[in-house]
Amino acid sequence: MESEVLDASNPFTVEGDHPVLDQDPYETDIYEVLDPGFLKEERGEPAPQLFTNNSRWQNMALSAHARQLWLLLRTGLQTVVEKEKRAELHVACLTHGLEPLRCLEVAAGLCSVAQDPVGRRFVVLDGAGRLHLHREDGWAQEKLQAPVALTGLVAVLGPLGTMGRFVGWGPVGLAILRYDLSLLWLSKPGEHRVPGREPICCLPVPDPGLLLVAEVGGSLVLWKFRSGGRCLVPHGSPLQLPPSISGALARLALGPRSPHHCPCCFAAYGSAVLTFDLQTWALTDVRRNLHKTTIFDLAYCKEVEAMVTASRDSTVKVWEADWQIRMVFVGHRGPVTAVAVLPNTALVVSASQDGTLRTWDLQAAAQVGEVALTCRGRGVPSESVSRLLAPAGASSPLLSLGARSVGLWRARELYSPLAQLSAPVLHLQLALALPKPAAPHAALPARLVCACADGSVYLVSVSGGRTVSALLLEPEDCAAAVAYCLPREALWVLTRAGHLLCANAARSPMRVLHRLCPPPPPAPQPCCLHLYSHLTDPASAFTNWEIVCQYKGELCRSDMAWAWKDKNRYLPVVGHTDGTLSVLELRSLKTAFRTEAHSPGPVTAIASTWNSIVSSGGDLTVKMWRVFPYAEESLSPLRTFYCCHPAVVLCALGKRVIVGFEDPNSATYGLVQFGLGSSPRYDHRPQDDPTDHITGLCCCPTLKLYACSSLDHTIRIWTVENKLLRLLHLNGAPQALTFCSNNGDLVLALGSRLCLVDHRLYLPTSYLLKKLCQEVPDGMDDPPLPLTSQESLTSAQLQRLASLCGVASLRSAERPG
Repeated sequence: MESEVLDASNPFTVEGDHPVLDQDPYETDIYEVLDPGFLKEERGEPAPQLFTNNSRWQNMALSAHARQLWLLLRTGLQTVVEKEKRAELHVACLTHGLEPLRCLEVAAGLCSVAQDPVGRRFVVLDGAGRLHLHREDGWAQEKLQAPVALTGLVAVLGPLGTMGRFVGWGPVGLAILRYDLSLLWLSKPGEHRVPGREPICCLPVPDPGLLLVAEVGGSLVLWKFRSGGRCLVPHGSPLQLPPSISGALARLALGPRSPHHCPCCFAAYGSAVLTFDLQTWALTDVRRNLHKTTIFDLAYCKEVEAMVTASRDSTVKVWEADWQIRMVFVGHRGPVTAVAVLPNTALVVSASQDGTLRTWDLQAAAQVGEVALTCRGRGVPSESVSRLLAPAGASSPLLSLGARSVGLWRARELYSPLAQLSAPVLHLQLALALPKPAAPHAALPARLVCACADGSVYLVSVSGGRTVSALLLEPEDCAAAVAYCLPREALWVLTRAGHLLCANAARSPMRVLHRLCPPPPPAPQPCCLHLYSHLTDPASAFTNWEIVCQYKGELCRSDMAWAWKDKNRYLPVVGHTDGTLSVLELRSLKTAFRTEAHSPGPVTAIASTWNSIVSSGGDLTVKMWRVFPYAEESLSPLRTFYCCHPAVVLCALGKRVIVGFEDPNSATYGLVQFGLGSSPRYDHRPQDDPTDHITGLCCCPTLKLYACSSLDHTIRIWTVENKLLRLLHLNGAPQALTFCSNNGDLVLALGSRLCLVDHRLYLPTSYLLKKLCQEVPDGMDDPPLPLTSQESLTSAQLQRLASLCGVASLRSAERPG
């Protein structure tokens, strides 16, 4: 699909001899070692099946019996382990956000569900008066008849739940049930009750030991737990609603505590919300017409101190403490019937009659997830959700309640926040790490280079997400490409206008040392930038980095004598619109070597590996170049691959190159891998390709894995044989992607946020075992550089720095004294 058949025998045409490259340190697979527990026995042979019925077995000594049983056990164990390893290497799809766990059908109709986080279970009350006990993952435990006639059930949390774990209600009044769901207490007929005023809804308030009960007719009654939760007594007189309130009670919800630590409660009646003070037991506030029509549900989000309401008008509204509108979410295409706040987060889940569950981030003011409410495995629309129950514990699922079903949804977090920058991230790359530190103390820090839409370029520490330094350019100098040399603390930026900048990265904010303006048209313009690093002496690279940091990058010619003795080489490579490649001098940006590469047409992408450079161009070719870092003519062509679609991204690992092709006119987005070995091309299934623009392509040399991100909200993890290993579904479109460690950890850019994907969330067990063979150096502390020349910064630049997470030096500089 990505390459045309230009030759009768090959899907692509190759030019050049078969080169012999230097040994790549990552080329040797140190993991192809048999498990010592599975080594073949030199003596003896495995016992045959049904060996105990064999006459030979009967004549064996006990030691021979033990040996034969051990061989049989080990052979069977090896078979099981290998089967599990093969199963894990199959394609697995992981979703960030809500994913369906299972759906429980309730044939007699669903009345109520009570969650018991202490017992790690939940109880379902059906229309026939039966109680169904389920583990928190949904598996059934027991089914029994309710001790009395009940129409609803709720769990009591905290110390009150030690004796009476559940409160039920029905025609008989209120009932307290024990942990085993047997009857503990029942309200007496006629006592403190008016005929025709049966309870219809209950809300426990565990802290003060209260129970709020809504009765038929609209009255509210407050009860108080006594005797350690063994019984209930009325607390105050029943409250009648104001005559001006129309509509029926839809939901009760607890609100924030007042400054005097008094709890309050909210009740949704029609399009109004009523506020009750539970200490004085009085109606304190009435808010009418918050929505155009009926409010179905409401919940309080503690993280952002806001109320959330859901209505028949298809909107979800967020309110301040004084009921001023904060934001409105209008993504649903049908009435919103239920909302729930995920614990300890600013995330709200809403259910709608449009057949979707949507997740809203109240801090980002955006929708961050959407799943369809369909019957699992049948693709048939499910019934409407009447209520959502937030997870009761850390491992508990979200419950969606329908008329005859309970849906269990697992909230999976594929990534966690790493850093917050000042503007959306356009480019993201990892500063080149040393292949193998010469000593534990000679490890360079791991840093991310982030170019943002406001013209800023930040160096972010991988270990803590703190911003080490920043280059504060103006928006007209927004970066088209960046390159960073950590041992020399030099940063190069190619702007969209064609300017090439070299900055000193050993100070904060960075200072531009050289600016190379592009030649006037129609002269060829620079369009690609890449840094090739030839690291042969890790100890020298670490020493040089320490010297540069000591002098803050301000080195005189006499101070740079050590640079001539350094065997490491760093070559900035620039691609031009006329298809040529240029190798520049490190600091002066003068052209040291220039060669024809992809004429006619521009250079579209550049990548490098241990001893070669790969480039692609508008002439529909991908070329590999042998690098001679100590020679004046530093590039020599090795091999050319002819393709039929433009290559937009490249990634090289050893003798293999993965190429990302795009043709928007035909909606073609694909990945193809080329190699210099016996297999020149590695293909995969067409359905595994991305379905939208490829925003990132990177590799992890130690694990021999590739990863690509796309605007279709996915990250795809590939093996070195170009086989899809994992498919990660995100709740947003990643703009950039890179591996940030040899363990397989990934960093992606979502808007102005950097997020971390831990390798343990997606790697198979076999890869996790490979990681144990690595010698991982101790991570070094990489604090932010102290802020210098603050007076020369504009207020806008200071605001950019102040919005970053981790710029402690700026905050300390702003303190008086």
